[in-house]
Amino acid sequence: MANYSETRKEYADALPGWQLVKRCVSGAREIRKHDIYLPQPDPENKSPENQARYKQYKKRAMFLNVTGRTRTGLMGAVFRKTAELTLPAGADYLKESASGDGTSLEQLSKEAVGECLDTGRGGFLVDFPTVEAESGVSSMADLATKRALIHLYDAQAIIDWEEQVVDGVKKLVYVNLQECVTEFNPAELSRETLKQNRVLLLVDGRYVQRVYREGDNSFTETQPTDKAGQAFTHIPFSFFGAQNNDASVDKSPLEDLADVNVLHYGNSATVEESGFISSQPTLFITTDIDPDSFIRLNPNGMHIGSTRGYNLGKSGTATLVQAQETQLSRALMKDKEEQMLMIGARIVQQGSGAETAEAVRIRYSSDNSVLGTIAGNVSEALKRAILDAERFMIGEPDETGTVFWLNQSFFDETMTAQDILAQVQLWQQGFIAKSDVRTNLRQGGVLEADRSDEDIDAEIEQSPPVVGAGV
Repeated sequence: MANYSETRKEYADALPGWQLVKRCVSGAREIRKHDIYLPQPDPENKSPENQARYKQYKKRAMFLNVTGRTRTGLMGAVFRKTAELTLPAGADYLKESASGDGTSLEQLSKEAVGECLDTGRGGFLVDFPTVEAESGVSSMADLATKRALIHLYDAQAIIDWEEQVVDGVKKLVYVNLQECVTEFNPAELSRETLKQNRVLLLVDGRYVQRVYREGDNSFTETQPTDKAGQAFTHIPFSFFGAQNNDASVDKSPLEDLADVNVLHYGNSATVEESGFISSQPTLFITTDIDPDSFIRLNPNGMHIGSTRGYNLGKSGTATLVQAQETQLSRALMKDKEEQMLMIGARIVQQGSGAETAEAVRIRYSSDNSVLGTIAGNVSEALKRAILDAERFMIGEPDETGTVFWLNQSFFDETMTAQDILAQVQLWQQGFIAKSDVRTNLRQGGVLEADRSDEDIDAEIEQSPPVVGAGV
C-alpha cells in the first residue's frame, strides 16, 4: 500500500510554527479559537465556575495583530512598484490568467510572497489539461482551448518530497501535494469536501503524475508531455523559500515576531484581568446591629451608590476598599512591544521626525535583506514555472525573451538636482542614451512610472521649442 498520506519529518516539525504565524496573521478571532495561546490560569480546576471565568478572561484579552500588520507592510514594500514582465507570444496569456481562474501573474506572485513570509516556503506546479490518446498516455491538447497553468501550493500542502543526486546533480524526484476537492451536488444543493494527493514522480527518468483519493489506495496516472509530445525529464515543480529555492524547509521570517506577539497577548490578558478586578471597589461595614435587625432595617440589602441610605446602628461604619493595580504585567507588555519593533514590526510606531531617510534605511537593512531575498527567490521560481509553461505551449522555452522580476526598491529614492544634472551630462557626453536617462528619472521619482518615452516625445512635439531642451 502506498504511503501517500505520510508526511515528512521536517514538515511535521515545522507545522506548528506555520500554524502559529497564519493564525496570528488572521487576527484576534482566529487566535481566540485556540486555547494553547492563552493557557488557563488554573488549569487543574475543571469546575464550571472556573471554565466560565476563563471564557471571560480570554474575551477581555487584547490581541494586537502586529504580525498581520507587519506582513501587510512588507507586502506593500515589494509591490509598491509593478513587476518587470516580458513574455513571448504563445505564453502572454499568463500575464492575465496564470492559473486558469483569472489570477494574474502579479497576483500569483503576491500570494507567493505572502506565503513565503508566513512559512518560509511554497511551490509552483505547472500543469496542462490532459488529453487521452489512443495509447492511453496524455498528449498535446488543442492550443486554442487548452493552456498550461501555474498553480501555487502553500507549505502545508507540500507534505513530502525527495531529492536525489542524478549524474552528479541534485534533482527533485518526488513531490506529494495534498489537495482538498469540493464536489457540488446541484440536485441536493449540497457540498462534499474530499482530500486527494497529487504525487509527482520521476519514473525511469520520465515525469508522471498520480492522483490518490482519500480512503482509496488505487490511483489514476498520467504522463504529461511537452508540445512535441516528448515526456518531461524533470518535475515541473519549482520550490521557493525564504533563504534559497531548494526543497529544504526554511524558517518562517515572521515566526519570531508571532512568538512575541502571542506572549504580548498573554500579558494583555493578565493586565485586563487585573484591571477588571482591581477597578471594582469592595464595601466593608461594621455595625452593632444583629443580623435579623439589619435585614429588617435594610430590606433591599446593601447597594453601592449615593441615592439611598442605610441604617448601620449607633456604632456602624462603612469603608470602600479598592486594590491598586500592579505595574509588572504592563511593563512586560511594553518590553514585548519593543521586542516586536526590533524584530520588524516598525509600522506599529512612527519613527522620530528628526530621523533621516538614510538612518531609516540603515536601521532596517536586515529586514530589507530578508525581504529582498524573498522577492528574488519568488521571482526566480516563478520564471522557472513560466519557462515550463512555455515547454507545454511553444516547445523550446524562450529564456532571453522571458522576464519576471519583482521590485526590490523598498524605499523612495528621489533624485536630487545634482543627480539629475549628472545624468544629463552623461547623456550629452555620449556615455548613456536618452532612454537610460528617462529610465533613471522614473526610478528616481522625477518622471511618472507609467509615462513612456513615446508619450514624452509626442508631448514635446506638440509643445513650442525650448532652447536648451533635449531630455
